[in-house]
Amino acid sequence: MNFEEGFAMTANAVDFAGAVCGCRYEKELETHFRDCLLFYIDGRIRFERYCYGEAACLVFSAWAHGLDADGKILWDKEPEFEVDQKALPRVLTDVQQNGTALQFDGLRKRYVKTEEFDTDKPNGYSKLKLFWLRCRKK
Repeated sequence: MNFEEGFAMTANAVDFAGAVCGCRYEKELETHFRDCLLFYIDGRIRFERYCYGEAACLVFSAWAHGLDADGKILWDKEPEFEVDQKALPRVLTDVQQNGTALQFDGLRKRYVKTEEFDTDKPNGYSKLKLFWLRCRKK
């Protein structure tokens, strides 16, 4: 799919997942936190926020079951704290560089593709699950 012509409104979360398991997109120009979006081949999306520094660790994460027709991320559950709710991207507003840079909520900072991965066992995407997902796709 040529995203430059199709724009974000025709995009599906699967379009950003790559061929095997998924892809990680990291928010550029971020200084306080490392915000990542992971897109999986079954259409699921995972947001992860990490802190920087010596004690770098996962601050919080959230799952979504995809994008709607208007590019809105369909979060499974809102985070408990307001600061975490504000951190979540809400609406895909632009797809750039043929799908390797994603803009959300019309904000200047984009999420840029940094990695394509074969499995993600900690998040439930083992080789066996991926095998079944690919079988179901056919």
